[in-house]
Amino acid sequence: MKGIDEFSHLEIFFYFDKVSDDKIHYGARHPRNIKEYPEVGIFAQRGKNKPNKLGVTIVELLELKQRAIIVKGLDAIDGTPIIDIKPVMKEFLPKNEVSQPNWSISLMENYWGDY
Repeated sequence: MKGIDEFSHLEIFFYFDKVSDDKIHYGARHPRNIKEYPEVGIFAQRGKNKPNKLGVTIVELLELKQRAIIVKGLDAIDGTPIIDIKPVMKEFLPKNEVSQPNWSISLMENYWGDY
């Protein structure tokens, strides 16, 4: 963990260990099962029920305590297995404008609440 506290944000890779195999989606569906959104493939969504059961999120690093990190914005359940931690470097972020469909903007509008 030496030096990780010099970064403001981290990318956390984790394993959706609580998703049972019978809940995995392989085809298209409405995001969050909301019928107003178009059916799209599971890899066009960021849901937990993907065949690989991998999750990733960017968090703000608040504090480093020896081998523990305190973060803000972790989009995972407490106790979820962490696979990897990477520092966020602006050089790895998209260089061009990010585009996405309107349904995803609507879906994410209040996702973080009063974060």
